[in-house]
Amino acid sequence: MTGGDPQGDSPGELPTEQEWGSALVWRIIMFLTLLAAILGTLWTVLRDEVAPLSVTWPVFLVVFYLALAALRSRWTVRLTRDELLIRYPIGSQRVPRAQVESAHFNSWGLIIRKRGGGFAFAFLAPKWNSTELSSGGRPGPDSPAFQITRWAQSERLEDSLSQP
Repeated sequence: MTGGDPQGDSPGELPTEQEWGSALVWRIIMFLTLLAAILGTLWTVLRDEVAPLSVTWPVFLVVFYLALAALRSRWTVRLTRDELLIRYPIGSQRVPRAQVESAHFNSWGLIIRKRGGGFAFAFLAPKWNSTELSSGGRPGPDSPAFQITRWAQSERLEDSLSQP
């Protein structure tokens, strides 16, 4: 996970934009895993003649494309002033700031709770030294979950201050 470099207007204000994403190391591991699956399947097909190569080559082409996409893609979560952008290898999801309630990590990734009761999911993990996944663990100030929750709460605070 790469940390977001805050680009705020002043030290006390919320940053204008932050981004968290998958590190190059994890993308390389995913690429090598998919490539090993391709080569292992190819070896099995050719050695045991399970199916002719003329029938299976489209499958290899698709899996190889997915391996390249895994290497090139970045699963990111970008926090802007007005919205939260979750980018997946295929597609993305935009969540307006007014809809975000809070964020927390679970065993699968980052869960963003929406005000209407729904949620959004991001493939993101806490830092290695984080205690967020332990029982009673709370996110620290450098955590994406903490930053997103603070960002969403500041929206509610701004709304309550602007109304008479």
